Amino acid sequence: MRIAICDDEKRICAILGEKVKKFCPDAEVMTYTSGKELLSESVYPDILLLDIKMPDMDGMKAAQLLRDKKWRKILIFVTGEEDQVFHAFDLQAFHYLVKPVEDEKLEEVHEKAREELKRFEKESARQDKYIEVQSGSSHIKVNLSKLLYAEVYDRKTILHMNDENIEYYGQLSALEKMLDTDFYRVHRAYLVNLKYVERYDRTSITVQSGDSIPIARREYDGFIKAYMAYSCRRLNS
Repeated sequence: MRIAICDDEKRICAILGEKVKKFCPDAEVMTYTSGKELLSESVYPDILLLDIKMPDMDGMKAAQLLRDKKWRKILIFVTGEEDQVFHAFDLQAFHYLVKPVEDEKLEEVHEKAREELKRFEKESARQDKYIEVQSGSSHIKVNLSKLLYAEVYDRKTILHMNDENIEYYGQLSALEKMLDTDFYRVHRAYLVNLKYVERYDRTSITVQSGDSIPIARREYDGFIKAYMAYSCRRLNS
């Protein structure tokens, strides 16, 4: 487990670092004195204690840049001014601590953060399922948790991923058999990942990328049932 502390005051970094090591002696604890220093790392932490008020780049900006880089781990803001935390939840902050940080409160929040991290990693492991497809002369391992939707066009199946599109010769029905109930065939030419549905009506679905996918009239009721079941699973996971 990697735990990072980012505060422009070296003394506070050192104090919090020592306390965290007592709570979690097996963790790798790193300290940074600026948001730029934190963002320059090639590997980001599992749990981040981030000061809000810092010169050059404040904690809110640093957190936003981390989220923009698809960092989805545990964010805990540390602040000397409690009213600053109202904007924290827009950045999916797990918690906040007010300076001076009490040992008991730090340990309590840290324990909850570790439990949340375990839940997150368990959920990620469940979601990260892969298939292998041949695209041209390349064999590509595809992470299905990053598949927004698939479509068939001119005898090719096109996988629309978070960051790229992958084309291969194959039937959509064959792909459908490999997938679980988090996916639904909304049209003879389209198969959508319910995780990325942003909005829908009777004729189309808009996914996270902004793409619009048609819904066949006969599939609308089935899609609604599948999406409601998916939402229930997410709430209970």
